[in-house]
Amino acid sequence: MSAITALVDTTPEMIALQPFSPNLQFIRMDEERSESPFSSFFNAALGTINDTNTMVANAEQMQLDFATGRIDDILSVQLAMDRASNAVTFTSQVTNRIIESYREIMRMQI
Repeated sequence: MSAITALVDTTPEMIALQPFSPNLQFIRMDEERSESPFSSFFNAALGTINDTNTMVANAEQMQLDFATGRIDDILSVQLAMDRASNAVTFTSQVTNRIIESYREIMRMQI
């Protein structure tokens, strides 16, 4: 029992308080990080590309299922196609921005 808790316990009009013990996690600065900022960015970019590929494959499968009569809902097919189209557009725009940024950095004089 800490001194503060013992003091609180001795006063009759106060309720005994539990000592404060925060759950702290200490970060060691001398340890190497598992991922560098570039590798985490690269992994996020690859994840986005994989998600885009999955959406495109899903839309193509839904188109095939609609054409063969397995799916009757044209709205879900159209939504999947729009989602895939937007994902491809977003991925290509991000890729273009990354390439433009790289070219600008290469043009800088040190």
